[in-house]
Amino acid sequence: MANNMLTENQEGDLHNINYRVVENSAASYSKGSTVYSGQVLVKETYGLTDVARRMVAEGCAVKESTIRLVLSEFAGMVAELVSEGRAVNISGLVRFAPAVRGTFADTTAPWDPAQHKLVVNATVGSRLREAASASAVRRLDELVLPTLTELYDVATLQRDVLSSEGNFLVLGERLTWDPEREDEGFFISLLGAESRCTAVSDGTTPNRAILHCTQPFDSSGLEVELFFRTRMGGETLRVVKYPNPLTTLAKGSEP
Repeated sequence: MANNMLTENQEGDLHNINYRVVENSAASYSKGSTVYSGQVLVKETYGLTDVARRMVAEGCAVKESTIRLVLSEFAGMVAELVSEGRAVNISGLVRFAPAVRGTFADTTAPWDPAQHKLVVNATVGSRLREAASASAVRRLDELVLPTLTELYDVATLQRDVLSSEGNFLVLGERLTWDPEREDEGFFISLLGAESRCTAVSDGTTPNRAILHCTQPFDSSGLEVELFFRTRMGGETLRVVKYPNPLTTLAKGSEP
């Protein structure tokens, strides 16, 4: 099962556009020789709420709720105008316009829903083009990330169970971290509260780790998440989430 991977705390990377160089299969086939292209690695996707929150954080005088309402109403109005056959030009940002997709046999050919379709074209404005072209870029080389494959409670030998203040075993690959860094290692999250696990093994064995769950559990059967964080010898903090559902086992509970 694939891990859920996140990347956070990319030092000096806030305003960079990250990219990697990959083989362009289509261009290579067309040219008859290997062609390599740059591929942007999108850090995250902002939704309406995220945009509003960021605007307020950067000094916008309007409340977050108001921004969300206005942007939502704006999106609805743009959709209505385009559905009427109008173009909408937001100066410097983007231009929206309806368009017809598909071809006709001649100028008198009727509309055929099987061949013809109405779409909306969006053309990027000069302000966005200039912002992108002026951005700093940072090349990211290919990196093989850690994997978390199995977890066992040491006391009960149950899989995907964490005992209250107990030890557990994690199996995987590249499970090494710097124990001197407080933000590296294994962390559990329960009901929004996060705590760092204590390493019982030395943290240098790449395919297994024995850890102590420092958090007490009042109830059994609660959902809990496990995260592994490591810089892998670099600057960027990599975060890998254990992919299977985990549950708690309170003290005194039967396995």
